[in-house]
Amino acid sequence: MSTIIVLIMLAIWVAALVGVRQIANKNARENVEAYLYLLPAASILLVFWFFPVIFSVIVSFTNWTGASTLGSVSWLGIANYKRAISDPDFRQILFNTLNYVVYSVPLTIIGALSVAMLLNSEIKARNFFRTAYFLPYITTWVAVSVVFKYIFEQSYGLANYGLTSFGFSELGWLNESRGIFEMLYGSIGHGMLGMPMPKTFHPLLAGPSLAMFTVILTSVWRDVGYFMVIFLAGLQNIDRSYYEASEIDGASRLQQFRHITWPLLSPTTFFILVISMITAFKVFVPMYIMTPTGGPGRTTETIVFYLFKTGFMGSKELGYASAIAYILFAIILILTIIQNRIVGKKVHYE
Repeated sequence: MSTIIVLIMLAIWVAALVGVRQIANKNARENVEAYLYLLPAASILLVFWFFPVIFSVIVSFTNWTGASTLGSVSWLGIANYKRAISDPDFRQILFNTLNYVVYSVPLTIIGALSVAMLLNSEIKARNFFRTAYFLPYITTWVAVSVVFKYIFEQSYGLANYGLTSFGFSELGWLNESRGIFEMLYGSIGHGMLGMPMPKTFHPLLAGPSLAMFTVILTSVWRDVGYFMVIFLAGLQNIDRSYYEASEIDGASRLQQFRHITWPLLSPTTFFILVISMITAFKVFVPMYIMTPTGGPGRTTETIVFYLFKTGFMGSKELGYASAIAYILFAIILILTIIQNRIVGKKVHYE
C-alpha cells in the first residue's frame, strides 16, 4: 500500500514538473521548477524530521502510552517534566551520563590529539597507521560493543586473561559497581599503605563504576580515529614557518606545542569539544549491548537508555519519555551555549 502511494506521488510530481515547462513566463517557470525540485527533499524532512519533533513536543505534555487511542489521552501540562526533575531514578541516570561525558570526552580528545601529532610527523608506514586508527570508527557500534563485551567478560575474556598472565587478580569489568577511584584506594591506599578504608565513598570521589569505565574505554577506542583525522587536518593547516622561526630562536618541542600548536589548533579543538560532548550525552548503543540491564546497580544506565526503557519497554510511557528527551535537549543546548560563551572566546581563529 505504501509503495503504491509513493508511486502515485512520484507520478504527480513528474507530471507537475512536465506541466511547469508550459508556463510562458521564464522567471515564473524557473521559480516553480526550483520549488518542485526541492519538494522531494522537503517532504522527507517534513515527514521524518519536523513532524516527529512537533508531535513529540505535544506528546511530552500528555500521558500517551502508544497503546491507547489518541481520544483517551489526557493533557498533563508540565507534570511529566516535574516528575523527571523530582524522580530520584532520573537524577541517578543523569549523574551516570555526566560521569560518562566528563571522563570520555577528555580521554578522547587527548588520545586523538596525541595520535594526530604522532602521525603528523615523519614516520614509516604513516598512511597505514592513519587508516588503521580510523577503521574502528566506520565499524558499527553494535559490532564494536559485542566484541568488547566478550573481551571484558569476567570468566573467559581476553582482558582478564592478560591480567592473570601477569600475576594480577581478575576484575569484574562489566559486573563491578564500585567506582574506579574507590577500587584504586582500596588496593593502594588501604591495601599497600595501610590507610583506613572509609565505610562509604562519596559518588563524586568514587568515580565512575568499573562497568561504566569499561564502556568509556570502548567508546574512546572507537572514536579516537575519527577525531584524529580532524586534528590531523588542523595540524596540517598550520604554517610550517612558525616552527622554523621558533627553532631558530631555540624553542623546545614543548614550547612549540604550547605557543604555536595549541593556540592555532584551538578552533579544531573547540569544534571537537562541542561535537564530542553532544555525542557523549546521546550515547546508548554500547550500554544497551554491553550491559543490557543497565549494569551493576544501574551504574551504566544513561539518559537515552532510560528514555528507551521508559518509552518502549514495560508500561511504554511515551509522554514521560518525550519529556526526558526534551530535558536532555535543554541540557545539551545550555552546555553548548556555555561552551560557546566561555571557551569560544579563547579560540584563536587567525
